[in-house]
Amino acid sequence: MKGMYPCGAAMVPEDRQAFDPEAARERMGVGRKEFARFFDYIWHEVRERRSRLDEAWRAGDWKAVALHAHTVKSSAAAIGAEGLRRTAEAVERAATAEDAVALEEALYAFHAARDLLARLVGMAF
Repeated sequence: MKGMYPCGAAMVPEDRQAFDPEAARERMGVGRKEFARFFDYIWHEVRERRSRLDEAWRAGDWKAVALHAHTVKSSAAAIGAEGLRRTAEAVERAATAEDAVALEEALYAFHAARDLLARLVGMAF
């Protein structure tokens, strides 16, 4: 996690709307090192769930899509990734409603949000 924001790089105000790890760290009451370890764990979980979500979508498994989106939503909230949280919530909502059009739009936004987060933290997704 070298060079990642959770360890201290500066961010511009609009980036904080998508990702505010300092606020998440403060809510947790932990130091930067502890938050960085927690972030690594959550990042791995989000990556795994994102892959499973995409597989479920391709298989037409609405319930699995909603489940994986729900988990990503919770994980993203924990690390201060508000943009990813909002888009995962939209994916969950569309999958629960079995609305294919809304789901496709939500998935597009979800992938854009996770790509932005990956750029902000300097890691490949």
